[in-house]
Amino acid sequence: MVTTRDTVPTATFIENIDAFMKKEGSAEAALEKLQRFYTACKTMEQRLVQRKAKLKVKLPEIESTYNALRQMQAQAERCEPLVTHYELAQSVFAKAIVPVHEENKVGLWLGANVMLEYPREEAIALLEKNLAQAKAALLDLTEDQGMLRDQITTTEVNMARVFNWDVKERRKNKAQEGE
Repeated sequence: MVTTRDTVPTATFIENIDAFMKKEGSAEAALEKLQRFYTACKTMEQRLVQRKAKLKVKLPEIESTYNALRQMQAQAERCEPLVTHYELAQSVFAKAIVPVHEENKVGLWLGANVMLEYPREEAIALLEKNLAQAKAALLDLTEDQGMLRDQITTTEVNMARVFNWDVKERRKNKAQEGE
């Protein structure tokens, strides 16, 4: 999995503003370059926020399905049917007796209107793997967001320093013209 840390160039803090501005030429050029980088980082940050939100919705679904399968497995090992209540419609629940001890197959929604039948143990293993991957992806996204926030902050500080340098230079030039 390629993370944002692998694809975002690092924003370098401008230590010596005078040397940086000599290299860049004009404040407008430097600010334009920094603004492009800033916009790219903000766009990436928005994508990360969206991905994280989707993952936060998926994670509880995976966990609840995993827990349901574990409960089914426990009931099957006791050779008892699973008695459960499920939502038939909004605020309407029904009682079900599921003969999990007689059948070892479950259907899992994989997305895109696709459901596959799995042996219960295989389904549990698949969901364990998916749950671990989702939790790891959530951690990666959180780290990526922190790293991206650092790049954005550094770029904002650099932009402010270039702007302040430009104001100082204009005042200095104006004072020299007034002499």
